[in-house]
Amino acid sequence: MLNILAKVPGNIYLTILICTIISTSSQMTLAQSPSNSKEKEAPTFRYSDAADFEVLGLLPGNTLYSRLPSEAESEVRPAVWNLSKHSSGIAIRFTSNSSTIKIRWTLKNNKVKGNMTPIASNGLDLYAYTKGRWQFVGVAIPGKEVSNEATVITGMTRENREYLLNLPLYEGVEKLEIGIEEEASITKPKDTIIDRENPIVFYGTSITQGASASRPGLTYAALLEREINKEVINLGFSGNGRFEKEVVQFIMPSKPSVIVLDCTPNSAPDTILKNLPETIAFIRSIDDSVPIVLVETIIRDYAYFKENDPKIFGTLSYIQNQNNALRKVYLDAKKNNKNTHYIFSKELIGLDNEATVDGTHFNDLGNYRMFQFLLPIIEKLLNL
Repeated sequence: MLNILAKVPGNIYLTILICTIISTSSQMTLAQSPSNSKEKEAPTFRYSDAADFEVLGLLPGNTLYSRLPSEAESEVRPAVWNLSKHSSGIAIRFTSNSSTIKIRWTLKNNKVKGNMTPIASNGLDLYAYTKGRWQFVGVAIPGKEVSNEATVITGMTRENREYLLNLPLYEGVEKLEIGIEEEASITKPKDTIIDRENPIVFYGTSITQGASASRPGLTYAALLEREINKEVINLGFSGNGRFEKEVVQFIMPSKPSVIVLDCTPNSAPDTILKNLPETIAFIRSIDDSVPIVLVETIIRDYAYFKENDPKIFGTLSYIQNQNNALRKVYLDAKKNNKNTHYIFSKELIGLDNEATVDGTHFNDLGNYRMFQFLLPIIEKLLNL
């Protein structure tokens, strides 16, 4: 090496010598560096069954993550029973100090409706209670299979937080696990934030079930639950909300504080006149003091452009006949019990025709407006 360098001009020799020294020094530094002598170990995670924590949104006697108890199968129509296996409105409450939250879940199927997002249909979203309110944290985005795993958030400060995890709106859940760092803790809620005594119960249609919020926590029912910290049970059945006593009989054991009947969009006028009086009478036979709230159907956006035939579903005249039937039943019921209430649909989701995704189902704006409309009504009924 020295013989070769001896033949090199001085300035080049000096450059080579300096580079050699720098290179040697760098190699020694890297070899001695603690961060390179031992690579930082990746964190390990452990998973807990979500059923071990607090499950909200279930009627008494329900099978886990299903919205009607098993005995309902022989009482309700098959379509209602199948839809009851969707986990809309069901949520998990837990406390953890993990800096990362992961979710593993298995769906009954993995189908997505054309007017909904995959997160809303088959995914989950997470909220944390901070500064006196529930704040959105992140989502568990589903893949294309029934078995899914997702990281909701990572890199949080290590401190105990109260969490609320909302389940999919339009699919059933077979298994659900919450993942945290190995050295972190996870328990049932340490603080009672959401009051579970005498829940509010919504019985309705696909709109109530959640079509078409962008994620589970943005349905009007979920927004209401977080705002007033009162458990809400969601009995929205897509295309199958028909004011049926066979469904309502399973509501009553929960001793609801308010019952909101929002089935008008799915019910023909004669169905309303037949089913609703019977359903109200059944409720009153068990509890004559619980507030019953009847909600009109909105005017579907496309109705303004359809030929106005009162015999055709979705026309202005047909919708008016639905609401007229509802109003008639309400006025008759009010004579017997003053704790029956009526909500007109005119300003329910605004007047700008921008609150649906398809003319019928509420987008996030529609859900938020309905939540805002309902909030003072529900608060008054609960004396909040």
